Amino acid sequence: MGVWLNPRIKILGQEVDLKMLAEVRLSWLLLFLLIISAALKQYEAFHTISWPMMVILTAQLLYINACMKGEECIPTTWDIFYEKWGWMLIYWNLAGVPFVYAFHAYYILVNSLRTHKPVEGTSMTLVMILFTVLFFAYYIWDSSQAQKNRFRMKQRGTYVPRNAFPQLPWNTLKDPKYLKTACGSTLLTDGWWKFCRKPHYTADICMAMCWALSCHQWPGALPYFYPCFFTGMIIHRYTRDIARCKVKYGKDWTIYCDTVPYAFIPGLI
Repeated sequence: MGVWLNPRIKILGQEVDLKMLAEVRLSWLLLFLLIISAALKQYEAFHTISWPMMVILTAQLLYINACMKGEECIPTTWDIFYEKWGWMLIYWNLAGVPFVYAFHAYYILVNSLRTHKPVEGTSMTLVMILFTVLFFAYYIWDSSQAQKNRFRMKQRGTYVPRNAFPQLPWNTLKDPKYLKTACGSTLLTDGWWKFCRKPHYTADICMAMCWALSCHQWPGALPYFYPCFFTGMIIHRYTRDIARCKVKYGKDWTIYCDTVPYAFIPGLI
């Protein structure tokens, strides 16, 4: 897992956070270049961009833009504040994120070039369902994380409004309900966070499934590697987070779980 938590070096007299640089600036920019290249290659070959390619482009451009426009929310994420900056994070950020995430766009491209049929087998019904689920899941994912992080910033007196596009409705809560803990921290129990404890995890898994299903023209197991891997990683991260919170908050964590009883899906899990 490495040694340093947030290593920094000076470049041209300015301190640069290496973890933030690798996790946000380099990985997502490279992913952007890869998926745009795949779409342009398909257009060059067939003078069209197929609907499945449009689905994955839309999904990943939303994700990339969210990471850039909400960069102030990233320092509070698990990777930044808890994971040490070792081989696992370095390799995943610089190789896993751009190349694994770009797989679906390249799967569509390679198969369309192989068959010379970029649009055959496309289910427009499924495409419309994917767009609907994608936009709804993205809205929950984006706004829930904005709610939590802006709540924390307001508690600390560090909140500065930003207008980076798009600013979604209900991304900032007014006078939200929360639980004050004995250790001095606060736990948000309002907005999306009153329905379940990890709404952004559920939305993230839904978006990952949309990525895989964008490859429906050519059924196979490989497109489902990412959602399976991601779901396993999220569950593992959730168990670690729960263990940490039980130690940190003690009895207050039990009260919080009684207040918000569901982890991922209200009424089910």
